[in-house]
Amino acid sequence: MVTNRMQKFDELILREVSEELRLLFPDQIVTVTQVHISKDLSFAKVWVSAINNIEKVINTCRIEAPRIRTVLAKRIVARRVPSLYFVSDLTEEKASKIEKLLNEIKEK
Repeated sequence: MVTNRMQKFDELILREVSEELRLLFPDQIVTVTQVHISKDLSFAKVWVSAINNIEKVINTCRIEAPRIRTVLAKRIVARRVPSLYFVSDLTEEKASKIEKLLNEIKEK
């Protein structure tokens, strides 16, 4: 069960990581879609979507994760800032695949 405090912390991390990614990728559209932080606040899973070359974006994010965490520690007043783990959010790709399949069925 996610408490209100945890949800607010998730949203705070989402905003701050989004800002850092905007600075890291000025020429690309990169979006943080969701963040889930462990109950002990030691680990955060960050879902990222990008228009082009999502693999390159995720690899760069994973390389830059310690630096982003350091920046977050300076901005956020918290006892502990979680370690960041970036994963690609494939929701849009899955949705477009399902939509394509439904259109194919509709045409038949």
